Amino acid sequence: MKVMESDTKFAHLGKPGAAFSKGFQRRLDLIVKQVDLKDKKILDQGCGEGVWMNQFSKFTSPNNVYGSDIDPESKVNYELQITNSTDFVPIENYRICPAEELDFKDNFFDIVFSNEVLEHVNDDKKSVEEVSRVLKPGGYYIVFTPNRGWPFETHGIFFNGKYYWGNIPFLPWMPKFIFKKFAPHVRNYSNREIESLFDKSIWDVTYHKHVFPGFDGAVRRFGIFGKLLQWKFHFLEKTPLHFFGISHFIIAKKK
Repeated sequence: MKVMESDTKFAHLGKPGAAFSKGFQRRLDLIVKQVDLKDKKILDQGCGEGVWMNQFSKFTSPNNVYGSDIDPESKVNYELQITNSTDFVPIENYRICPAEELDFKDNFFDIVFSNEVLEHVNDDKKSVEEVSRVLKPGGYYIVFTPNRGWPFETHGIFFNGKYYWGNIPFLPWMPKFIFKKFAPHVRNYSNREIESLFDKSIWDVTYHKHVFPGFDGAVRRFGIFGKLLQWKFHFLEKTPLHFFGISHFIIAKKK
């Protein structure tokens, strides 16, 4: 584990991805099997440095792609990405606002996307309510967020006043009071807990599975053996053992 005493912002807000990894690409492939992104008005909630916004602009006009994030530094880094990379499409609609107070009109978006963000927000229930406000009736909320069935806490821990970054085994399976003692900066969710955020008078949860990691690092380090590990875990997503996946993958339709 790596000690990161000074970077508590990293602990509480998470570290946005600066590149669109193969693991991200796999998540995008899973999304497009379930939801049509073509010509839709899309919000990336908690967009960080904009790698998902850039991908969404391949399905719809860049003018239809929006981002929101609470961290002004992420927006600065996004603007640097545009300046320094020919692969990035400029997205003008990037707004700094908390997930609980989205700076957009009612019934504005066809799709709201949230990739590993809900676990970091101050009030997850209020955040979901805000999404229902800005989403059009019939629109989709696409969510990836940590699953308690996965045996590792991937956001590090606080111990004796220091923050330790790393994968902490079995902490997600501990009683809630133990989990919160070491990981007060983040949440994970059981099936019942995550679905309870979606008021049935407002939402239909049309899809709910669990996904395993992309294992990009294992493939880079171990080659064919990493690919074998990747294949085995991704195969498990088709079995009841998907319960142990790293993240919930939820699609909720606004009524």
